[in-house]
Amino acid sequence: MYELSNDEMQAVRDSWKRAKEREIGKHILQALIERKPQFKDYFGIHVDEKNDDVFSCREFMLQSHRIQNFLDTAVSSLGFCPIGNIHQMAYRIGQIHFYRGVNFGADNWLTFKKVTVEIVTSDGGSSSSSTIDLKSIPSLFPSSSNTVVIVGWEKFMSSVIREMKRGFLDEARRNCHDEETRF
Repeated sequence: MYELSNDEMQAVRDSWKRAKEREIGKHILQALIERKPQFKDYFGIHVDEKNDDVFSCREFMLQSHRIQNFLDTAVSSLGFCPIGNIHQMAYRIGQIHFYRGVNFGADNWLTFKKVTVEIVTSDGGSSSSSTIDLKSIPSLFPSSSNTVVIVGWEKFMSSVIREMKRGFLDEARRNCHDEETRF
């Protein structure tokens, strides 16, 4: 399936160590909102954009920390506990998304995966940099780049998202079944 090799696991862990120093959760969420503004609604970020900065409001900061903390826990567990534990955590987050009404379509899951892989595997410049120029990301992957990092993150995010979707759908089915049995 999406089994990571030891080299891929190590590459994911090493790249994450560098990425998390850049407050990567903020960069991921900012890129999601820039690519698809409806992500603000999915994550409960409701601000008057004319008067308030979306990227510094409390809701944005909270969601960006949630994204980063989840990825930090998942990546830190890679190779040290069974991958099933990471999948269970992702599955549970999918269930929570159901109850919070965070219903992503397939295109949004793909956007989340693509943005996460691109931003985490990009150099991002110095750790004091507060923004990443998203237009420059494709040029960061020349044919001679370290593909093991990218492949590792692609596999990792594919398995995490698969489990989040499964958790969401299983919970939706369970609730649909509960609704049917009430009548």
